[in-house]
Amino acid sequence: MKLKTTFSLSLAGWLLSSAVLAAPLTVEKAWESEAQLLQPESVVYDILRRSLYVSNVNGEPGEADGNGFVSLLDEAGTISKLHWVDGLNAPKGMAMFGKKLFVADLDTLVVIDVEKAEILQRFKTEQSSFLNDIGINEEGIVYVTDTMNNRIYRLYRGKFEIWLEDPRLENPNGIYVGNHHIFIASWGVPTEGWSTKVPGHLLQVSLQDKTVEDFASEKPIGNLDGVAKIDENNLLVTDWMSGKLLQLSREGEQSTLAELGQGAADLLYLRSKKMMLIPQMMEGRLVALKVK
Repeated sequence: MKLKTTFSLSLAGWLLSSAVLAAPLTVEKAWESEAQLLQPESVVYDILRRSLYVSNVNGEPGEADGNGFVSLLDEAGTISKLHWVDGLNAPKGMAMFGKKLFVADLDTLVVIDVEKAEILQRFKTEQSSFLNDIGINEEGIVYVTDTMNNRIYRLYRGKFEIWLEDPRLENPNGIYVGNHHIFIASWGVPTEGWSTKVPGHLLQVSLQDKTVEDFASEKPIGNLDGVAKIDENNLLVTDWMSGKLLQLSREGEQSTLAELGQGAADLLYLRSKKMMLIPQMMEGRLVALKVK
């Protein structure tokens, strides 16, 4: 009888915990930067230097015009140095490992030394590419989406090459690297310009056998840009076109957490700070949302 009671209490606790994890988050605006950024696309938090790095496209997203740069902000969103690192074209997704900042810049993966604010290396693709977002695992292996070619590149042991090419990726944009899967926020197949007849999906790619599957639901979601992980059963995505911040569960539930306006780009979720950072490309701002 005691064993049964203990088991019942444990089961009830597990169910309650699962329900809490599946509940939609509640967010409110904490701050926003001045509107001095020029088409900001991605943001990275440097915990050691208590700084934020923001990529600026500053021109056509597919043109090698040399106008792109990275800005330096403090934790409160104040712009410390607008042109922190120049010499880029149309920088988009970024990720950090150690003191190296990795930047997706059209057909080149750029590596920046954050202590010196200098470009260390450039890894160029062999074919024309539209590198978009970056994810790095705990071992420092770098994965980069190539939106227009339905590819995922990988930088491993100094070699930058195609890791996966599959039309099922549906023009992959955002990327988050987990322990067993890579989660992909797809844009959907463009028709004219960046419009789509069928919006993109949230996908998961097995790191073991590279199998591409829908995350929970086969239903199209939107023209997705950023993706971040809350827990094993819940992810966050931004819909660039609608400007919505969405929470999606593995059970297929979808909730709108915020409506930020068109141009809501990459997404950074700082779990320890209970905060989300989202660049607003059309407004030239970085927006911080606090999880209540």
